[in-house]
This record gives sequence, C-alpha cells and structure tokens, in this order.
Amino acid sequence: MKQILLLIIVIPSWLFAQWSNDFSQSQLDDWSGDTADFRVDSLKQLQLYGPYQSGTSFIYRQSNAILNGKWEMDIQMDFNPSSSNYCQIHLSTDNYENGYFVRLGGADDEVCLYKSNNNQSSKIIDGINDFLDFDSINVSIKIERDSVGNWQLWAKNKNQEWVSQGYTFDNSFNMSETFAISCTYTSTRAQKFFFDNISVSGTSFVDTFATPQLNDIVINEVLFNPIDGDNDFVEIYNRSAKTLNIKNLMLGNYYSGRPGNFKPINTGFYLMSPNEIIVLTSSVSDLLFYHSEALNEKVFELESMPAFNNQDGTVVLMADSIIIDAFNYHEDMHFPYLNSLDGVSLERIDSELESQRNDNWHSASEGAGFSTPTLENSQKTQQNYSIDKIVLTPNLISPNNDGVDDILQIDIDQIEQGYNGNILIFDSQGRLINELVNNVFLGTKNTFYWDGLNQNGQAVQTGRYIVLFQAISPSGPTIAQKKTVVVSY
Repeated sequence: MKQILLLIIVIPSWLFAQWSNDFSQSQLDDWSGDTADFRVDSLKQLQLYGPYQSGTSFIYRQSNAILNGKWEMDIQMDFNPSSSNYCQIHLSTDNYENGYFVRLGGADDEVCLYKSNNNQSSKIIDGINDFLDFDSINVSIKIERDSVGNWQLWAKNKNQEWVSQGYTFDNSFNMSETFAISCTYTSTRAQKFFFDNISVSGTSFVDTFATPQLNDIVINEVLFNPIDGDNDFVEIYNRSAKTLNIKNLMLGNYYSGRPGNFKPINTGFYLMSPNEIIVLTSSVSDLLFYHSEALNEKVFELESMPAFNNQDGTVVLMADSIIIDAFNYHEDMHFPYLNSLDGVSLERIDSELESQRNDNWHSASEGAGFSTPTLENSQKTQQNYSIDKIVLTPNLISPNNDGVDDILQIDIDQIEQGYNGNILIFDSQGRLINELVNNVFLGTKNTFYWDGLNQNGQAVQTGRYIVLFQAISPSGPTIAQKKTVVVSY
C-alpha cells in the first residue's frame, strides 16, 4: 500500500540535481573509479572494456538526486545474465555508503531494487522472475521515488511496453552524493556490457538539523535483566521541541568508574522527531519475538550493545563527545513484591524529571507484559502544567523601533517559592538564538522582556520563534513550558 505522510516541518536546505549522459562526446570526464575499464564505443555507448578475466568494475559520478527522484537508462548485455554476470545501477549513495541500487540479473533473471545499509544489502522490490531470461538483453529501466519514500520500478525490453516490477515504501536515506554503475563478470563477458541514455533528476537533503543537546533525548526505559533468549534493550525519548539528527548519538556504560564502551546508534542519517521513541538492542528479531507489540520500525539494531549488569549499572547517552543523559540503575529500584525480576524493565515515570531521581522510575506493569519497548510507558505520568505559567504579550512583534509592538513581554506567574529559572529563545529549526534568562532566582510573579535580538545583539530574521521557560527547585517538580512568538518587520 502506498504510504502518505503529512509533515509540517521547516525545510532546511536542499540540493537539486538534473543531468543526463548519452555519451555523444566520447569522454568520461565526469566519471571516476575504474574508468580504465570502460570506454565510449563507436555507437556512442558506454561499454565495459575490461581485461579478459573475472572481476568487478565500478564507475561513479556526483549526483544529489534522491527525493522526488527519477532515473532512466538503457542497458544492453550480450549474454544471458546470471549470478556471476550481472550489473548494478547505484541510484544514490551517501557519504556513509548507504543508498539504493537496481540489480539486473542474478539467479532468477530479475530487475530488482535493493537498499544498502552498512554494507548489507536487502531486496525491497522483487521484480518479475525470468524477465531477463534471454540469450541477449536489451532493456530500459525507469525508477521513481517521491519526497516521502514511495518507490516504483519499471522495465521494458526493446520495442515493448513498460512493465511494472513492483513498488514499495522506504525512506531510510534522504541524502545522495553519487550515482554509479558496477559490472560483475567472468572473463568471457568482460566486454559485453553497454549503457546509454542516462537521465537523472531529483533533490537531496542537506543536513542542517540540530544535534542533541543536554537532556534533549533522555533514557526512557531499560531492560537489563532479560529472560533467557531475550536481550537487553534501552529505550530513548526525544522530549525536546526539536527535530534532531541522531547520526552521532552513541550508547555506552560505565567502565572503571568513567563513561565508556560507546556504540554508535545509527551510522546513517536519521531524524528523531519531538516525542518520538526509539529502542536500541542487539537483535531486532529477538526483541519482536519476545515483545510482540513493539513497533518494528522504531527498533534499532546495534552491531554490539554495551554490557549492562543484571544487578546494577549505568546507561549513558553521548552526542558529539558530550554526555546528554545518564541513568544509574539498581535492581532494588524495582517494585519490591515482584516474584521475579527476570524480564521486567524499569520505566521512566515523568520525562520532565531528572533521570537520576530513583523515585522517577518504576517496574513496568504486569498488564503491559512487564515491558513496553517503542510504546508509551505503562507507568508514565506527567505533572499537570495545564495552568499557563508563561504568558507572551503580544504574540507577534515587529522590533523596528517604530513604537508599536517592538518588545515581547514575558510574564512568569504562579511559581512556588524556591525556583531558579531559565528563558531560552530558539528559532524554528531548534537552534538556540538567545539565552535571555540564566539561572535567575524567581519570585512568585516575574516579568522579562525580549527585544528581538540574538545573543550577539543582532536583529533576528522574520519567522517563528520558540520561548522555552524552565524552572528547577531542590524540593519541587521541574517545570518546562514553551510558547511561540512571530517576528515580522
């Protein structure tokens, strides 16, 4: 089924790509790689012209097309392809060598779409069997992907109509750096691959999203004493108002009294939305077997997990060499009347309270199966902050010194005694613009002002801005509220 996602985001930056190559110029100046194994023949086609020996030859060129992407080309192989003689058209590959490619040939003589992730390939469109079962192949292929991740693949033999090979949904990767052609061959096929009329268009995402800062992403649930056959898991939660790029996020523990044993969570590109939950474990299949309600797409499989002791230990999250959250757990934090602790996770109760507060953790409920990976915690509660403690006047300011709505007034009210507060101004991409108030001891009623300037005293651009109020007390609950203001000149 075709998937449709409605997203309301601020688009950061995009690269547009549109190029074609019919090899009429008889040159390969735009290509790199094994260019010595290729030539433009007398018919103005790109020809594999390798040595008469078995091997794989690979050429590539810059291409940023992937979102709203369209790829078309003609391919000729003067033989019946097999698992030893086939070609791959690498539609898009990012800097981490992740991407998508079409394989023509193989044991079933198919045209198929694959996804490549960490040098592991998986078929996502399984084309029609025996579509290429001919003594000589002369075929055209066409691939389309929309901005969301819906893919369609077509192919046609010469002088025939287009035939759909299938469709799928996959949005694992949204960046592209290169387009490539690779040929795998035996000695007798080393000069029998031909390519022509390549046409590519589309855009590519350029990563300008924020990376996680302290307490943006927090540890939300931990299973450190699984039943036999199951594995440890750590659940994390984006409690911020920002969409965060977690490609540099790492999971670790404490070793010899200090944070260590960090493992990358995701070597590719992934945006974690506000309020999104992700679970980290060593085996997706095992987790789904023992926790059948878990959402497959929210489980990340790590090549190896840090060790978490069955009795006590520390879970650590690090981003760009900065510890953003840590949780010291102990089996005594579980509900004391459980018959067994095996397979029972500790759940965070309130995402706004500190991770190191023992009273902010509780055993997952029996009704939830003693764990809730990828799902809302069974013991979740939230302080009731339905009464606005922050009021902005007006909601739209025009700080042009004309005497009309030049200043934003921020009223902080109904605060109990003993709180220190911060007021932070973020732009719509989650970047800190102004640390307006820093650790100020608050009264029960407080008023502050923002004049539309950033931390460097420069006027901010027109747009939507987020005012985040935080208040912390040694004895009371942490308070966090945010409001939106529009700046327009």
